[in-house]
Amino acid sequence: MVMTTEAQAPQLQPPAERSSTTVYLGQLLAGPVAFAIVMALPIALSYEGRVALATFICAIVWWMTQPMPWAIAAMLPFLVFPAAGVLNIADTMRLYGQPIFFWIMGTVLMGYAIEKHGLAHRFAIAFLAMRGIGGKTNRLMFAYMFVVGSISMFVSDAATVAMTIPIGMSLVSHAKKLTGTNAKLPNFGAFITLGTFYASVAGGAATIMGVPHNAISVSLLEQFTGRQLGFFEWMRVGVPVFLVLLVAFYGVLWFLVRPELKDIPSGEDYLRAERQKLGPLRSSERRVILVFGLMVLLFTLPTLVGLVWGSADPLSAWANRALPVWVVPPAVMFLLFTIRSSDQDGSTLLTWKDAEVHGPWNNMFLVGGAVAMTDALTQFGFVELMGGIIKGLGVGSTVLPYIAATVVAISTNFISGTALYCSVFIPAAIQIGFNPASMAILIAHLAVGLIFPWAGATAATAFAAGEVDLRRMIMLGVMTTALFIVIVATIHVVMAPFV
Repeated sequence: MVMTTEAQAPQLQPPAERSSTTVYLGQLLAGPVAFAIVMALPIALSYEGRVALATFICAIVWWMTQPMPWAIAAMLPFLVFPAAGVLNIADTMRLYGQPIFFWIMGTVLMGYAIEKHGLAHRFAIAFLAMRGIGGKTNRLMFAYMFVVGSISMFVSDAATVAMTIPIGMSLVSHAKKLTGTNAKLPNFGAFITLGTFYASVAGGAATIMGVPHNAISVSLLEQFTGRQLGFFEWMRVGVPVFLVLLVAFYGVLWFLVRPELKDIPSGEDYLRAERQKLGPLRSSERRVILVFGLMVLLFTLPTLVGLVWGSADPLSAWANRALPVWVVPPAVMFLLFTIRSSDQDGSTLLTWKDAEVHGPWNNMFLVGGAVAMTDALTQFGFVELMGGIIKGLGVGSTVLPYIAATVVAISTNFISGTALYCSVFIPAAIQIGFNPASMAILIAHLAVGLIFPWAGATAATAFAAGEVDLRRMIMLGVMTTALFIVIVATIHVVMAPFV
């Protein structure tokens, strides 16, 4: 009897648990299988190059299937490179000494400081409450999207949606009250939800700070070409992309989900009442504005000095040497963690608890690992390999941006592949004569999924507002993705000589 029970015990395991274990093992083994496949392929790379590529592919598979945190998968080279004789442990660790780690931490925490102390909410309400905006639905909707996009220029797109979607939902609630108790306004709610999402994506394209993965492109461009992309150089193409996308996204939404209300009779009064509730600027808000202003100054100072004194002047040389873009985020963190806020507890604008909770640690290690593995690929001939393959296909400098745009825009609805695509398309751009800096920015611009709610935190946060159904989000997402590809690629083809 006892033996029968023991023999039957495995059969009594809940099916869900068995399935969960099977799925987990499949996710875990997918990485080594991918590694083995890459090593077996007849790739024209040295042994070291094939191991580096196989390691990168294994890590990417694990980032997609997630049998472990991204940060842990990013450490795979520590195990593989020394064991395979590719690099010793000291040289492998040097690959991880990437400034991008502190860049992401500093820019994200600056955005959180703006959110924590209420500046983003104050800015949005103040703009929307301006005379002539709140009464007409078309003006209000465009102004709302413009505000969201403007905030997203300096705050990550996901954080921008999280900060502004409550304002949008309050506008939806106010509009419903005007039309009767529990009135249904599906178009109004969908427009606000998707307008928030699309505008944050458009705004994130404008500056290096707009989306955390923008820094990946900047870093990999420097790895491949030695060129350090400046703040204004990015904006030279980023701002036109932002403005054209904003108008295009607004047009699509206005044409397909035009709000039910043409006018909002008390819209201006409502927004002014909300602005009145905020009161005057608090001391901590003024201090965050000061830090933000200093950050913008530090980002732009080398360019401004060069314009005034000339690029050959010793002062310009010093400014470029002392204030590369990578220096600014650590300087911002220094200020945020040392300047006191106006809170009675005497704390600083940000505390280490804020960094622990809101610091994007998992993402920072993922990005750091991706850049490290890309650096190894560069050392072992991957740039020349990919450039030769693309060149052999006969793709010209006009066609390549559209190919890259299509691949990146569609696939990033399912995976996060900024580092991978930079590793493929930047070398290809170099080989065929397309500006690699423009290609790096193009990939960053398009590496945001617009179709599915699960495409990323930005899409998920907007969808969670509950004002747009899945079918409508996917349908509009497909249309806007097509526009996204054409607009971004076309602007980069035109603007590439000027970046």
